[in-house]
Amino acid sequence: MKRIDPKATIRPTPEAKGYLDTLKNQAVFGRMVDAYVFAAAYAIKQNADISQVSLKSRQDMVIMKSVDDEVRLALEAGVHAITKRNGQPQPNESREVLEIITKYAEVGLNLLKVRWEGKTRTQIQDDIHRIITGKIEQMST
Repeated sequence: MKRIDPKATIRPTPEAKGYLDTLKNQAVFGRMVDAYVFAAAYAIKQNADISQVSLKSRQDMVIMKSVDDEVRLALEAGVHAITKRNGQPQPNESREVLEIITKYAEVGLNLLKVRWEGKTRTQIQDDIHRIITGKIEQMST
C-alpha cells in the first residue's frame, strides 16, 4: 500500500474550499482539513463515483502532515480497498493516492452539502455522529 508524502499539499477546488469555509465558519469542524478528510472518507464509504471529478483550478490549503497519521493511514487503506473492490489498478505513487483521495473529498463534499442543506450546526454534528457510528440514513427534517 502506497503512503502519501506528509509534505504533499491538499488542494481543493474553489467550490470545495467555499463549502469548507462555510463548515468552519459555522463551527461544524474546527479545521477545514478535518471536513475535507471526513468528506473523502464518507464518499469512500458510499463507494461514490469519482470518474467525472475535475481537479482544475485548485487552491493550496494545507500539507498532509497536518492530518493525523492514523487518519492518513485510514484514508490510504480506504483507497487501497476501494480500488481493489472496483477492479481498478492500485496507485503506485504518493501523488496518485492523494489525487484519488482528493476526488473522493470533492464528491463527498457535494454529497454532504446536499445532505446538510438548511440544517443547523447541531443537526449537522448529530448527523456526523450517526455517520461515524454507522447509522447512515437520511436526516429527518
